[in-house]
This record gives sequence, C-alpha cells and structure tokens, in this order.
Amino acid sequence: MMTKNNIKISLIIPAYNEEDSIVECLEKAILYSNNRFCEIIVINNGSTDKTKELAEKISGVKVVDEPVKGLTKARQKGLEVATGDYLAYIDADTQLHPQWFKTAEHFFQKHPNAVSLSGPYRYYDGSMMSNFFQHIIWWLNAPISYWLAGYMILGGNFIAKKEALINMGGFDKSIEFYGEDTNISRRLSKFGDVVFKMDFFIYSSSRRFQEEGFIKTNLIYGLNFTWQVLFKKSFSNNKNYHDHRSRSLKGKDTLEEVVRKGATIKAWIVSSIFAIAFIINWIFESFDWHKAIPLAIFYAVFVFNTFFSIRCFSRITPPYSFVHGVLDLVLVALYIAMAVNVRALPYFVFFCLLIFAVSSIKYTLLLGSVEYDEIIKRKVLIDIMGVCGLSLVIGGIFAGYPQYSIWAWVIIFILANIILFTFWPFYRLDVHDEKSG
Repeated sequence: MMTKNNIKISLIIPAYNEEDSIVECLEKAILYSNNRFCEIIVINNGSTDKTKELAEKISGVKVVDEPVKGLTKARQKGLEVATGDYLAYIDADTQLHPQWFKTAEHFFQKHPNAVSLSGPYRYYDGSMMSNFFQHIIWWLNAPISYWLAGYMILGGNFIAKKEALINMGGFDKSIEFYGEDTNISRRLSKFGDVVFKMDFFIYSSSRRFQEEGFIKTNLIYGLNFTWQVLFKKSFSNNKNYHDHRSRSLKGKDTLEEVVRKGATIKAWIVSSIFAIAFIINWIFESFDWHKAIPLAIFYAVFVFNTFFSIRCFSRITPPYSFVHGVLDLVLVALYIAMAVNVRALPYFVFFCLLIFAVSSIKYTLLLGSVEYDEIIKRKVLIDIMGVCGLSLVIGGIFAGYPQYSIWAWVIIFILANIILFTFWPFYRLDVHDEKSG
C-alpha cells in the first residue's frame, strides 16, 4: 500500500466488539482509498466477539491488541505502533466514501501548516426523518462551534500529524469517551491549524442516537464540547459511559443502497416540482398550440432526463460543497424560469440553454476530485453539445423558422436520450461499477 506525493497516511481503527461492522468498514477503506493507506491497523480493544478474527482475515490489515478497554487507550496504542506521517482515526462502525481519501490528500498538500483535519458524520442506518434533522443539526452547530472555539475534531473522523500528536503528549488516557475529541483538538491547536471542514464527512451508524435518543445525545455531546473548551475537562462522568453494541447492523441497507435511495428521493422531489410548475402554467395560460405541443413534449423528456441525472450524479457530488450548493440553487431557479416561460419560445429555449451551461460548469468542477471521471467527462461533453444545439435553435427562431427549429431540437433530444438509456448506459453507475470491478 503506497500513497502518492510522499504523504504517508496510516489508518487506525479502534474496535471493541464490532463483528457486525468491522469487515465492511475495512473493505470500504481499502476500496475507496484505492489501497493508498501506507498501513491499516485495527486496535482490538478487549473484544470478546469475533472482531479480531474477522479483521485478521482481510489482506493487508494489521491487528494490534490493547487489552485495557478504553477509547483513548486504543488511540494511544495506534499512535505508538503506526509508521505513517499522518494518522487517520475512524470508528469501526463508519464507512469511507470515494472522495474521503482524495479530500484529505489534497488538503494536506495545500495546507502544510495544518496539524489536523476533521469533518462531520452522515448516517447510513437511521430513518429518513432522523437523518434529515441530524444533517440540519450539523450545519447549525458545527460551523459556529468551530468558529467560536477555533478548533474542532470529531473523534470518529479525523487525521492528525503524528509528530504533533507526540509533541502534545499523546492522548489523555484518563478520559474514557465523552469530551476526548475536543481535548485532542484543544491540545493540538497549540502546534498548528486544527481544521474542521463540512465536506470532509464520513458515513457512520446512528446507533447511539437510536439507543439514547436524538435530543439527549446531542445535548450530551454539546455540553462536553463546551466544558472542554471553557474548563478543560469533560462535563460527563465518563465512568457511566455505555457502549452501544446491542443494536445489530446486520440486515441493514448497505451504504450504497442508502445513498442510492437518498438520491432517488431527491430526484423524485425535484423532477415532480418541475413537472407541477409546467402543468400549472399550462392550465392557466393560453397557448399557440403549434408551438406548445413540441415544447410540452420536450419538457416531458427533459423532466425524465432530469430525474435520472439527479439520481445518478447526486450520489457523487460533494454534499457539503458551498459552490455546488449555489450552482444547484441557480439550476433550480432556471428550471422554474423555463417552466413558467413555456409559451414564450425564445425565453424558454434561452433558459434551457443556461441550464446546460451551468450544468457543464458544475460537473467540470468535479473532474479530478471524485471517482467516475470518465462519466463526468461525458456529462460535460453532452451539456456543451446541448448549449451548441440550443444556440442553433435560437438562431433559427430569430431567422423566422421557430416551428422547424424547435421540432428539430425535440427530435434530436429524444434520440439522444434513447441512446443514453440503451446503447450508452450513461445514467447507471452500477453498470460502470460492474465493469470497473
């Protein structure tokens, strides 16, 4: 296992009775890092189940025993045995995604003075409502807390310079659990920048929220963060800390299934809004039917295309990216503008052209930062072709041939989508995965 550009990252996974999750955690780490961790170490922290046995069966994984139970003790053991210049710590019930390693690698290349990088959780086994509220909580709480304190680390998802961890004296083994990550970030901040980025997320189990409750768990974490910042000690009595292993992860949807379902829901919501906007405008406006019919056909195919486009590409777009968020809002505004201008042919086509143009910009920004570069390049090429085609349509309209121009475009667009969904399965990442696997 080699890393690029001389950045050696060791992955360390403390594990106590994690037989239900450790295998998938390790498999995702190997797959989505493209085998670029210089080493992967599982710290078996006194497990009484098959955690150690299962981890040892995975090629390239080193298992180290720390018989004295305690999260910080396991972290310290990892610090002592790891050989990388940077140490990545994740929990055994977390799962990496394709952008995780690239994001970390690019960050430390650009920020040599940073001693740590961390980010939030996204949850793969909670209800849709629970995951939605947790997403909101992260956005409302984390950026403000990070700005006020000047440092923040999430213990189940951070990377730190080994040298800085050694210089700060290692991990405080007197802390069993609550507040240990804020203790790490506060002490590390004396040796360099401790950075928390919302786009450096990791997928995690929400079993603690499911067992202890949404409000109680968030309150406990918040109080321990505040106490560590203000008083340099934890709020909770760590002796009463309880491990949550009773809720088995077996039978749960895989991470890929969760992401795919979320993308499908998003696609249904967005495409339905665009369809309804068009229908409402159709009902309450009077039309030149000769122009309206081809536009209606085009819009129906366009919504169909939008559904599969969102379902496909929202799975590989960074969910916490400010730039992509802004571009998504612009695209939504343009879709609505196009729907309400269906009877004004030049405006309708112009807004459609802008949609293709903004979309090409959005996906050009993804090149080199996510997997599926080949598909992203095709998407950009198709959007650019859409801009060119619609430019010709606008030219035909102003040249006095609106009817022929729009019908020609509708036919070309329909044929293009038939090709994309049959001969060239563009909107199916699973086909790409099977071929690359």
